[in-house]
Amino acid sequence: MKKILIISLAVVLFVGIFTACSSYDFDQEQYKKEINLLSNSELVYDRQVADLKGNGDTIFLVAGLSGSVLSNETYNVGIMEADSLFRAYNKSNFDIEKDRYARKLPEECFTFPYIGMQIPAGKSQVKFPIYLQNLDKLSPDSIYLLDYKIDPVTTSVFNPKKQEVLLRLFFANEFATTRQNTFYNYTSSSIITLDINSPLIKHPTNANQVFPLGENCVRMLAGDETFDEYKKALDKINRMSIKVTIGDKTSQNPLARVVTIEPYKTLDVVQMTPFEVYSNTYLINIISTPDGRKTYYKEFRLHYKYRLTATDPYKEVKAILRMEYNPRTELL
Repeated sequence: MKKILIISLAVVLFVGIFTACSSYDFDQEQYKKEINLLSNSELVYDRQVADLKGNGDTIFLVAGLSGSVLSNETYNVGIMEADSLFRAYNKSNFDIEKDRYARKLPEECFTFPYIGMQIPAGKSQVKFPIYLQNLDKLSPDSIYLLDYKIDPVTTSVFNPKKQEVLLRLFFANEFATTRQNTFYNYTSSSIITLDINSPLIKHPTNANQVFPLGENCVRMLAGDETFDEYKKALDKINRMSIKVTIGDKTSQNPLARVVTIEPYKTLDVVQMTPFEVYSNTYLINIISTPDGRKTYYKEFRLHYKYRLTATDPYKEVKAILRMEYNPRTELL
C-alpha cells in the first residue's frame, strides 16, 4: 500500500511539472536577445595587444548578441564615448595617488570611424575597428584606456549591465611587450667601475626588464642599479635607463642586427667599440644539443659605458642579455 502511494505521488508531481513547463516561455529565458559589449567581470576588455608598427595597428570593440541560438533578425548597434568606468577605474585602483592614474588614449593616437554598425541575421557579434597610430609617442610606464558605451537611442534592446566597457591597451614589438613583464637574463656579463684607484668588477646574475618604445627600439636599465618598486620609480627610471634601437642586419650574420645605444632621458651613456662577443648587435641565437633539439634565444650583445652623475666614474658594461622564446608561439 505504501509503495502504491509513493508511485501515485510521483505521477501527480510529474504531471504538475509537465503542465508548468508547457505554460512556461522558454524562448524568453534561453533565447533572449540582448546586445552587450565584450568585457570581463570588471567591465574591462584587456585581451588585445597593439603592434608598435610604424604604419599603426587595429584593435576592436566587440558588441555581442546573447541567446542560445542565432537570430534571424538584424540588430542595430550604436556606440558613444563614456567616462564613468574610466573615473571609477582610477578611483578604485589608485585612490588619491593621482600621479599613477590611468590616462585616456590621446586623440592623436586613434580613430574610431564607425559609431553605428549592425549585427547581421545569423551572426552573434560585430566588431568596431579602432585604428591606432603615433603609438611611439606613448610611455610604457602609463596605463592607457578607452571608454565606450552603447548608445541607447540608436541601439536595439541591450543588457544594461554590459552596456559600457573599458578597453585596456597593451603594446608590443618584436623584442618586448607591456602585456606582461619582459625580462632578459644577464649571461657572461660584467660591469666594471672605471675608477683608477680601485676598479671594481661585478658579474650581474639578475635579469633586466625590457620595455617596448617603438617598432624597433626598447628601454632597459643601464646597469645593475634597481628602481625599487616599479610603479613608484618613474624618476629613477628616467635617470638610469638606456634606449636601444635595433637597425639593419649585419653582413656577417643574417640573424644579427646592429644596435644603437642612447640615453633614454638624461643618462650619460657612450656606446663603445665592439669587443669580442659584445658586438653591439641584437641576435637570434639558436643553440642545438647533440641529439638535434634546438633552443631559441633573443639576445642583446652590448658594449657601452655610463655614469649617473658628472662626478661619478664611468661603468663599462659588457653584456649578453638573453631571453628564451618559441618562434612557433610568436606566429600564432
